[in-house]
Amino acid sequence: MLLASTFLIALSSPMSVYAAGSVTILRAPPGYNSQTGAFTLSTQLTKDYKRNERGGTCVMFDYFILNAAGGQTLQAQAESQDRVAYYIILQSPNGLYLFENSNCGSGYWGVVQGFTSTTTINLVAPESGQFVIIFLTHGFYGGTLFFTLKAM
Repeated sequence: MLLASTFLIALSSPMSVYAAGSVTILRAPPGYNSQTGAFTLSTQLTKDYKRNERGGTCVMFDYFILNAAGGQTLQAQAESQDRVAYYIILQSPNGLYLFENSNCGSGYWGVVQGFTSTTTINLVAPESGQFVIIFLTHGFYGGTLFFTLKAM
């Protein structure tokens, strides 16, 4: 139990607390603009070099850690202006650790949704606590994504 507590503190650092109604964003990407929702993907997963293969960035990603009450309905708008982006909703920050330490983001993450323009994300928090929304693209991406959230 102590290990899990230490792990959660490490994931939420640096602490970026924003309120969206009764939902709290405990961690947002570095440089997240809470007024416009703009952010850039700041983390890369790289492909390991193998014989006769080239490595490099296979996934760019960043994430939000949210705190919500069980049964609470959340609605978010996400936008990618010039490239297909994806999002994954994880039921706990522990899944984030597995994602970050996976082989280029491969693994079973549940439903992975793609979007190329504005999309609406509807979510009912299954239980009270923290969950994670990961945004990602294939390969290197230096463009801007947008994410705004409100509790219903």
